[in-house]
Amino acid sequence: MASLTDRSLEATDRELLARLEHCECTYCRDGSLVRDQYKGNTAVICDQCGVPSVQLWDAE
Repeated sequence: MASLTDRSLEATDRELLARLEHCECTYCRDGSLVRDQYKGNTAVICDQCGVPSVQLWDAE
């Protein structure tokens, strides 16, 4: 499945990702959340442990 691009995301999805970026990881407490890919999906993941906080799937 192809990953989502910022252009194909709804405004509310983009806002959600933006709000979570740079927050503290709640799983490891050592990392910061960054926008990246997780298993081919647009996500916000921890830059230290790699655990996703949010993952968006393409509904098509």
